[in-house]
Amino acid sequence: MTIELRVALVAVSLLTLIFISRKIRSSKVKLEDSIFWICFAALIFIFSLFPQIFYALSNLVGTYAPVNFVFLFFIFVLLIQSFNLSMRISQADTKIKELTQQLAIEKFERHQNDRLHVSAEAGDMDSAD
Repeated sequence: MTIELRVALVAVSLLTLIFISRKIRSSKVKLEDSIFWICFAALIFIFSLFPQIFYALSNLVGTYAPVNFVFLFFIFVLLIQSFNLSMRISQADTKIKELTQQLAIEKFERHQNDRLHVSAEAGDMDSAD
């Protein structure tokens, strides 16, 4: 790995950490969501400082070139993140559906109670005449 690439990776990882920390401070992203990106930036930082890790892992896994292992590794990490986000979206959809149904039931019951209340008041006025 060339020194220019290593410097670029260190700069990108530090910029990512700064960006994420600003988003956390401005409450635009939850801390739980940002943990993934902080770890991702830390991994890039560590691998840019110690590229021998990729060479050792590449030999361990048996890929022909370390670059193939790098692509495989980061694709795998991003797929895991994508799966986690899909699960959270699915859970949020289910919760939204349940809350919408509950709100519709409460609105219907309130409407029925209002109709009964109005008809009861009308009955009281008729008996007062």
